[in-house]
Amino acid sequence: MFNDNRKLRRHSIVTAATALLLLAAGCGSGGDASPAAEDQPETSARPSPEIKDPAVEPAALRNVDPCGLLNARTLGKLGTVAPDSQSSPEWGVCSADVKDASGGTVELTLRVGDQLTVVDDPTEKLKGLPLVIDDDDAPKQCWTSVLTSYETSLAITFQVEYAGGDACAAGKKALAEVVDAIHAGPPQYRKPARSVLATDPCTAADKQAVATALGKKPWVEVNDLHTCDMWAGDTDYPQVSVRFFKGLPLEAADGQPVDLGGGVRAIQAKEKDITTNCDVSWRRVATPTPDQATGYGELVSVTYSDETESSLDTTTACKKAVAVARTVVPSLG
Repeated sequence: MFNDNRKLRRHSIVTAATALLLLAAGCGSGGDASPAAEDQPETSARPSPEIKDPAVEPAALRNVDPCGLLNARTLGKLGTVAPDSQSSPEWGVCSADVKDASGGTVELTLRVGDQLTVVDDPTEKLKGLPLVIDDDDAPKQCWTSVLTSYETSLAITFQVEYAGGDACAAGKKALAEVVDAIHAGPPQYRKPARSVLATDPCTAADKQAVATALGKKPWVEVNDLHTCDMWAGDTDYPQVSVRFFKGLPLEAADGQPVDLGGGVRAIQAKEKDITTNCDVSWRRVATPTPDQATGYGELVSVTYSDETESSLDTTTACKKAVAVARTVVPSLG
């Protein structure tokens, strides 16, 4: 499969008018946590219409298995799905190859919960949802998306590479079928007991603990369905990030063990590079499979980071990350 070498460029620091919410609002608390008028970021953007579609709300999409959506039914109009071509590096992402009638290959990656930069409100819709097409590299490459929320700028996206055809047309056809399948009842992940797959990462940490770590009431950016970034201002550092993902846990040699309470032992790993940061992570539940290394499972990560120009040292970053992580453990049950 091809590399998404434009993902960083497409990934947005979403404007406060659309996706940066107060943590209190994101966690359903009262109005006493609302920012003062002078703290509100200025914007000339007009309010975007609300998307009212229960099938594409975050709580519903977190459970959707994208690999289950890449089949003959959804991709049949493009050709034949190549056997054993599916791969899924993380929740909400799956890739597959399709052979067209002339023997050419269509390479597709489906992202459920992709974050977009939306400069202007879309004027076209696909299956009732706002359509966004990034055709800068057409016809060989194209990103075709439907927005699922203006507030968070999250979307369902097909990234397509089609050397012998029209990548945008292929992406639009496939996306229409996928949206139909999601509305009809999409395939779901199999969740083990104690899974964090369906948990909202923006509600996992105690809001007061985050505010204490940042030194002020945080702004929230929904990075994707399983990652939440909480900033000290309008995407201003320092930052606390909570992430749920699948993979191999860090070993003791990779950092320093730390007790988070509740019988949970984590590894804190310090780094001073682009930012000064400390990541505290632990395995929530093991999910062994024949094709994965021993120890593979669902992981939880809490990261505290600041600009390298700040006075923050990695030891202090770890103290702050651990303090927040200790509130995440009991919230997960």
